[in-house]
Amino acid sequence: MKYLLCLAMFFLVACGNTGMSHLSDKELRKRNAKCRMSAGLSAPEIQVCKNIARECERRAKDGNYAC
Repeated sequence: MKYLLCLAMFFLVACGNTGMSHLSDKELRKRNAKCRMSAGLSAPEIQVCKNIARECERRAKDGNYAC
């Protein structure tokens, strides 16, 4: 189930321009922390974590240091 969810998120993020901008700061911060603490991630999970980090950086450039 975990892999199915990550794969679904990967395709949603890869296909959409908005990416993770719909996530609240709290949810983004929680997902970022989970990514940083995870080991042995699959390729889709790594891509999701990269997208989360990219969204954190984008928000930081706008002055929103959510992560």
